[in-house]
Amino acid sequence: MTVPFDITEPVVHDLVYGSPVSGGAQVDAPESTNWDCSIGDMRFIFGISDANKFVRETAEFRRQRIDTEREPGEQSLDSGYWIRSQSSWHYGSGLSSAEPLETNADEARFRYFQSGGVDPWTPGELTLLNAASLTYAASATNMQVQGIATGVLFGESDGQLSYIPNTGAASAVSWGSGGNLNSFTDTGEVYIVSASAGIYKGTLPAANGALIYNKHYSTVRYNLVRWIKNRIMYAENQGIWEVTDLSPSSATIGTPFFQHPNTGWTWTDFADGPTAIYASGFSGENSSIFRIGVAATNTTVTLSQPVVVADMPRGENVLSMFSYVGSFLVVGTTSGVRVASISSDGSLSLGPLVIEGIVVDDSVGFGSYVYITARTKSNAGDRTERPGLYRIDLGQTLDGNPLKFAHAADLVTPTASTGSCTSVTVAGDDLWFAVTGSDATSGVYRQTETYTPEGWIETGRIRLGTIEKKGWRDLRVLASPGTRGTITAYAATNDATAPSSWTELITVGAGADDRTGKLNAAAPAPESNLYVAFRLRSNTECGCPARMIGYQLRAVPAPERTRLLSVPILLFDFVTDRKGMRIGKPGFSWDTLQKLQDLESTAAVVQWRDFTTGEAATAYVERVSFTRVTPPSNRVQGQGGIATVLLRLV
Repeated sequence: MTVPFDITEPVVHDLVYGSPVSGGAQVDAPESTNWDCSIGDMRFIFGISDANKFVRETAEFRRQRIDTEREPGEQSLDSGYWIRSQSSWHYGSGLSSAEPLETNADEARFRYFQSGGVDPWTPGELTLLNAASLTYAASATNMQVQGIATGVLFGESDGQLSYIPNTGAASAVSWGSGGNLNSFTDTGEVYIVSASAGIYKGTLPAANGALIYNKHYSTVRYNLVRWIKNRIMYAENQGIWEVTDLSPSSATIGTPFFQHPNTGWTWTDFADGPTAIYASGFSGENSSIFRIGVAATNTTVTLSQPVVVADMPRGENVLSMFSYVGSFLVVGTTSGVRVASISSDGSLSLGPLVIEGIVVDDSVGFGSYVYITARTKSNAGDRTERPGLYRIDLGQTLDGNPLKFAHAADLVTPTASTGSCTSVTVAGDDLWFAVTGSDATSGVYRQTETYTPEGWIETGRIRLGTIEKKGWRDLRVLASPGTRGTITAYAATNDATAPSSWTELITVGAGADDRTGKLNAAAPAPESNLYVAFRLRSNTECGCPARMIGYQLRAVPAPERTRLLSVPILLFDFVTDRKGMRIGKPGFSWDTLQKLQDLESTAAVVQWRDFTTGEAATAYVERVSFTRVTPPSNRVQGQGGIATVLLRLV
């Protein structure tokens, strides 16, 4: 057998290593020795040959995957791309992340970040909302609307009450003019007004009214009337009355049914449930909902004393309540809107804030949805806030919570306004809302048959399940076949600005229903995140809205590449360098192999240097293999072989 190295001559230098992980070069060896490389403190001579090659390669950064989804889809396609798509938006807004790994998978498929002017509620289609138009201009504070059979009643705090028919011109209502108008309601036959002087009544829709009950307290801070369970529930300051006789004229209202012990308490609303009447109010930062039990016999209906069934978080005051089909109580507060489930005994289970950061003064049910007022904080699209409404779908829960529901911004004023949306109602199969303010945009708005000129929708953050960088390739947008409006896509790698300032990519519609745009301009370099927005526009000639049915985003992974070095080195007890210098000691190869294996086991980071190229880098030892080439009979002269060290540079 031919031994590839001469190991018969005497040892010239004894080679001793220090700590293998210190990163220094603590080697007792002559400086004249021509080392090829070092790993930590250990220096070596390459053992490169045809059989033992020095290999430099990129570590594998994609893993092979098997599709385990219940239903086949785009994840089954071996296109080489990572894909994100969406073809329905009917779970509403509020999803800041579009990642199934970070939220419920169905929500990631059917939900989005925010929108304005668009209708996402039809599964499989996104289109524009109906517009709202100013029907009755007014300048006042605390404007309210109440739907009746033939139109709406519109009240202003300065004492003006108007009747706005579904068709025709508005007219003033002489309700009694007893000072400031605080609230009003109707029984289906008469309207009831609460004002600073007491309670007034008049025949619908616009007959003259008259005082039926005088106020109770000498100074009225606020009073409130609601028609609940065939009776008037009346609140004045801290007192509550049940009024069943609507025939008196200027009568004394009598002793309160209940007085809150806090004289500064303000009652804000009443609502009904299957077995109870609910009353809400607040004083300072304390707010509660009371349950008033209802007991019925063959001849009488008796109300029990109010008891607290829900205490609000401190600083969150209840402003409005709306009972929906006897199962839910929609609670508008100074912090947003909550939904409570109504139990058979009248108790409430109050849910989390469905929408946060808005003040909700009123709500109404219309079809299968509930609409709430948002003062100045509804969304017109492109991050523009205007007075208007939000819509809640009480048939679609979110986050696995039975009291958190899908929602989205809805009708808004068609132009910018300094007013505040404080009241909403339904009449003539249309939504109506009041905008309190003092400019030309204040008054009563009504839903129209036409569509908004444009609307916007923004996705949540898209990162394709990893924070590693991606090379973003293209975005495909699909419009409903034959759509007459247009859809324009925008993209950006951060969402610090409104989407109209992002990079415009592609426009579809008006004969081009399926187009793909490149993302080079929006993401010229690999980025972790991408944000996408779509602008839907109506066709100005026919007023036809844009209709979008989906988008598909494609990218390729672009992480920081990791390099692997497969380094063959001589690992003998004695070695001879290129200048003939012989170094080593008995047992050196075994000791050094042990040190390399220790580095492999501990994954310690060490310094790698290639003296033949000048390369220096940090690395850790991923694998060590050793091939012994000396025969056992050579023990006296030393043993050894070729070690191959796989380094991963870091």
